[in-house]
Amino acid sequence: MFSVTWIVLFSILVVSILGVIFTAVIFTKPVDEQKVSFMRIFPFEVVRTTEKEGKYYSLFTYLFAGMCFSPLISIIGEESKLRDLNPLTILIVCILGLAALCFIFLNIFDVTHTKPHLTLFTVFAFLVLLSSALLFTRALVGYNTCLDHGEKEYILLVSEVLSGLSFAFVLCIVLNPKLKTWPKLDQVDGEYVRPKRFPLAYSEWGVLLVLFFNEILLFIELLVK
Repeated sequence: MFSVTWIVLFSILVVSILGVIFTAVIFTKPVDEQKVSFMRIFPFEVVRTTEKEGKYYSLFTYLFAGMCFSPLISIIGEESKLRDLNPLTILIVCILGLAALCFIFLNIFDVTHTKPHLTLFTVFAFLVLLSSALLFTRALVGYNTCLDHGEKEYILLVSEVLSGLSFAFVLCIVLNPKLKTWPKLDQVDGEYVRPKRFPLAYSEWGVLLVLFFNEILLFIELLVK
């Protein structure tokens, strides 16, 4: 499925991912007058910069969310009949897209809206975890099918391993016992400030990085139908 469409879509995806990362790094303002660290700030706080700078971050976030659904264009374009579409692949695309939409809403509902924010994070993490499991399943089935035809698709074998690792990483984030006490603050000179490692904040960034990773994995798996 290596085609011009695949190249264009993959290139835009990479640009959107790099755009989110670089605008977050460049435009983030310190919290509690401490050094900027993605271990202690939330994604939504990147938006809370100047109006102009916040728009750059939001623009790349929306672009990335849109690109999570873009493999459908490549898939449908390569298949002459709808019955030939792989239901598992379509499901993975939809789950990744919904996860990206959850991340957008995480930027809208900050932690002052505690219940909606925690609910969104739970759904976000679950969808990314599910996408890792489905990517592993797709790679496993695809690799075994290729073996049955006397072919060895090492791309799928590598994807099996990587998607398994991404699943384990998100699972570790979700099961992190420190998440239960995420609002806990440190007391410094009579003032309460965030610790150097703020569990919920770095967990959101961690799940987002896995979402980036899984989206790239899907595109790589699409090189082999």
